[in-house]
Amino acid sequence: MSAPDVVLGSGSGGKMVAQQLAEAGRSVVLVEDGLVGGYCPYLACVPAKSILLSAHHGLSWVAARAVRDDAAAHRDDAAAAQALRDLGIRILRGRGRVVAEPGTDAPGRIEVTFPDGGTETVEAGLLVLGPGSHAVAPPVPGLDEAPTWTSEEALAADELPGRVLVLGGGAVAVESAQALQRLGSRVTLVQRGEHLLSGEPAWVGETLAGALRADGVEVHVGTTSERVTRAADGWELHLADGTRLGTDRFLLATGRVPSTDGLGLDDRWLREKGAVRVDARCRVVAEDGEVAPEMFAVGDVTGIATYTHAANHQARTVVGEILGRGRDADYSGVPRAVYTSPPVFCVGDTSGEGTRSARFDLADVERAALLETSQGRTIVGGVELFVDDAGVLVGAAAIGEEADAWGAELSLAVRARLDLDLLTHHVRAFPTWSEAILPPLEELRGRTADQAR
Repeated sequence: MSAPDVVLGSGSGGKMVAQQLAEAGRSVVLVEDGLVGGYCPYLACVPAKSILLSAHHGLSWVAARAVRDDAAAHRDDAAAAQALRDLGIRILRGRGRVVAEPGTDAPGRIEVTFPDGGTETVEAGLLVLGPGSHAVAPPVPGLDEAPTWTSEEALAADELPGRVLVLGGGAVAVESAQALQRLGSRVTLVQRGEHLLSGEPAWVGETLAGALRADGVEVHVGTTSERVTRAADGWELHLADGTRLGTDRFLLATGRVPSTDGLGLDDRWLREKGAVRVDARCRVVAEDGEVAPEMFAVGDVTGIATYTHAANHQARTVVGEILGRGRDADYSGVPRAVYTSPPVFCVGDTSGEGTRSARFDLADVERAALLETSQGRTIVGGVELFVDDAGVLVGAAAIGEEADAWGAELSLAVRARLDLDLLTHHVRAFPTWSEAILPPLEELRGRTADQAR
């Protein structure tokens, strides 16, 4: 009898791989030391978006907490685990470690350590790594003595602190800051970079900072945290410019690293910050290009496009490769969405390096005028498009009403490498927010024509 396929980690990507391989009739063992399904359904995406939606709709903290717990299945993975067992998947609830990597003609061996200290060794015909990532604390003196939350701990909390200081300026930081502020905390956010969402165009982060400040969040950007000290009424963060910020608790949202410590994986398969190096088929590869026989990786552990939807894309890539219908993973159209109010949607190359761009204000479309007339609302935000020398759309950034929905057109356009001519002549419904896409397209197309003369 051949050795089973072994999946280490049941996050979104690992769970999908295990499920689809089992559905294809293969023998599968799933090793998980936490909740089956990983962080997303219980401690990350689902509860985060639940809390945000409750905050956007004006619910109280008590009501939002109840909705969150229902949405996250009260952090009970029994149903998810049983659904996998019904497919014939064997689940081992423990910490997996690679004892021997799978070879071309020999199975690998995985040692599983259970909570009671017992162990079991499992042979693996092939191995899929999906242990995920974990939050890291910034090196601020005194912070280790203060009460802190990771985003997972904040999303699972029962109590709402009077004051919360968020360290970081990425998606997790800004979503957490807005939700907690709207639910009743006094929130301060400190970002070392010059603007929020530092990987995106500055105007996007500045627009979002304005929206957070309008909610009452105290936002500090372009500043360094020097130390944390006790205060008479809680704790203080000392900034480099001498500012002191009081809080009852810190929320750490400054970054995550792949969870490869203790995994037993040979260092030759790892790259910077411990991420597992993979090729376009999500096969584990060494720096010199050597492909590990029968070993794959998916999700945050690869350090590539660390989103649930990207992990699912990698999972489909792995399953296709194993079942003989492989194709390369393509991350060019992976969206980067932030579910604040207003939401942010970015895709592709928004750095502005080696590209031409044009921007349009969302307030100038008819949909905005209708909302301003009927509801008295002031619309903020816009869209910026980036094209290469050939006039192909390579990136887009948007912030504003429902941008996380109408931005999907831009994601597909980048993935399909559509050009200015086609996109300019594409018909968009009136009156919708997507009409904001046309003016920058026309501007870029006009510039291209002028250059051609």
